[in-house]
Amino acid sequence: MKKVKIWDGAIRLFHWGLAAAFGISVYSAFQDKFGIYADLHLYAGVTILALVAWRILWGFIGSETARFETFVKKPRSVLLYVRHKRKPGEPYAWLGHNPAGGWSVVAMLALLFLQALLGLFSSDDMIFSGPFAEAAGDASGVITELHETIGYALIGLVSIHILAVFGYATRRVNLLMPIIFGTRRVEDGVTGPKMAPTLKGLALMAVFGGLAWLLLL
Repeated sequence: MKKVKIWDGAIRLFHWGLAAAFGISVYSAFQDKFGIYADLHLYAGVTILALVAWRILWGFIGSETARFETFVKKPRSVLLYVRHKRKPGEPYAWLGHNPAGGWSVVAMLALLFLQALLGLFSSDDMIFSGPFAEAAGDASGVITELHETIGYALIGLVSIHILAVFGYATRRVNLLMPIIFGTRRVEDGVTGPKMAPTLKGLALMAVFGGLAWLLLL
């Protein structure tokens, strides 16, 4: 057995940064919107928007395991994976996201982006309003309800994601350590995926964060 790098530093920072921002957004959403909680919710939402926008770009120009083309598979591949089978030429153990997990990633990214975007136009008609709530006009109420509904859906999806990590752990497949340290043990002869420069990813992340700050806050 040997260790190969499967997640670059930028992806790992994105993952844990997104987890923290989502946790803060959920916590602040269930607090009274007085003082710091309204600000926390807004800042967490804008952070999520910037991070997900960066992740979409990184899905096209980033490391091999981060690219959508490597883990967004056709339904047949997902079905075969779930049934513990495979198409010719596909590995039994995927270095990055497996076919089922890949679509879970896409769903989470899409919902998170939509959720954060809708939050910019939402308002509780009392204390808290997003930066563009006035521009939404009468539609702000419907947008707010949709924002809340997607929020509950995301809580469920993230809970399933966490349970899946523990479920794989019971099968002696450790998904947690690779996203912390970036490496995974594989059999000798397995070639590691191509990695994009971490500094490139971090620089682009800083650009997205700066743009979000300037345009939205």
